[in-house]
Amino acid sequence: LRPHCHFESHLSTHFLLTMSKTYSFSQVASHNTKQDCWVAVNGQVLELTHYLQDHPGGELAIINFAGKDATAEFNMFHPPGVISKHAPNTVVGKLNGRDSFKAKLASSKPSGCFSFLGSVCSK
Repeated sequence: LRPHCHFESHLSTHFLLTMSKTYSFSQVASHNTKQDCWVAVNGQVLELTHYLQDHPGGELAIINFAGKDATAEFNMFHPPGVISKHAPNTVVGKLNGRDSFKAKLASSKPSGCFSFLGSVCSK
């Protein structure tokens, strides 16, 4: 038998509580600065303000998507399960169904500009 782990229990409770919260895309879009950084990924809403300094790819890779859906770019560089493994406490909820669908459609279209260094491209 495995002893009860308080940390695992806390993460399970955190996951259940946060995934019951639903946000509109306009709510996510209002958190678009380095000091208040939310990003949508695969229908989940992530609050990344305090994670920026810990991100292995640098903070600019996240800041460029602050207040946006970063699903397409995120999935290019990260394996499934990376959020739950390395940053589970960043999940604050999920996009509401309608906005999640719209974000999925928008993220499936090529953006026309992408940089591995996270630099901002002009159109």
